[in-house]
Amino acid sequence: MTSDRLPAGLTSEQDDIDVLRAHLHMPELPYLDFSAQRARAQALARWPLFAELASEPRR
Repeated sequence: MTSDRLPAGLTSEQDDIDVLRAHLHMPELPYLDFSAQRARAQALARWPLFAELASEPRR
């Protein structure tokens, strides 16, 4: 599947990860986006209100 024909909502990174999982025959292989985790941590540190809202239970 090429990047210009991805299903709606599927990024090229997700497609690459799915290809790797299929190649390794490990469909349950977890994927952690470290850059997204770092950006979230920075945002929570920069904006205390976000940190407070993130700690609240979901409704």
